Amino acid sequence: NLRCMGEAAGVPVEPKEQMDLADATMKVPGVIAAGVPGAGGYDALFVLYMKGIATGGGDGASSDEVRDTIGELWRNWSVTKDEDPKKGGGVSTVCPLAVRAAGSGGVHGLCETDLGW
Repeated sequence: NLRCMGEAAGVPVEPKEQMDLADATMKVPGVIAAGVPGAGGYDALFVLYMKGIATGGGDGASSDEVRDTIGELWRNWSVTKDEDPKKGGGVSTVCPLAVRAAGSGGVHGLCETDLGW
């Protein structure tokens, strides 16, 4: 597993702080997967989820209840890390940046396609 590999190498490939948030996100109904992309770095988390019942999203934008629940969880997530500034000490703040899959030929979301390569 990536966390063990990172610990053995002394590199936070899957930092505990990020995995705690990913684990909490996985408990949201509709979430399929959540994890740390790439090689950690405390800067990103991905989530794949099934679209829920449509909502206004609070800002008039099109949204859904699963996405809103994830955003609320992340906005309220706070973790106090080691106070050593060399280790990114202090309080972590999570800012959700939601993106959607682009449509292709009238199909939206994940779809199988032949790229013709």
